[in-house]
Amino acid sequence: MISTFDLTLLGSLVSTGGILFLCRGKRPQFGSRRRTADRSLILSEEGSEQHERASLLEAARWLTVGILTLFVGLLHGAEEGYLFDPWSDVMFHVVFVSTCWATAALRINKRTAAVRLRASSAPHVRH
Repeated sequence: MISTFDLTLLGSLVSTGGILFLCRGKRPQFGSRRRTADRSLILSEEGSEQHERASLLEAARWLTVGILTLFVGLLHGAEEGYLFDPWSDVMFHVVFVSTCWATAALRINKRTAAVRLRASSAPHVRH
């Protein structure tokens, strides 16, 4: 059985990731300063809405999993026992959660970029 320490640490990190996604939904994409001059740094209205919606959905997922992990850890976690040792467990959880968070952020960025690409390739009509 996994210890209360591990479940509490994992739940806290996942919940923090959810809070970061909530904060991220209001800002433009990460890495937008590295875009070339021919690409727009400002998201279209549709792209901005898609980015915010995707970030909020991801935040809800992360917060739900984090809270459930904290709940399970507090109610059913083992008194003792670590996956490795206390500091190795901390490093393992930090690396694992940050890798998952980066993957989710990359998925949101790709989804938003696809919306922006569709919007920029649509025929423009001048009146």
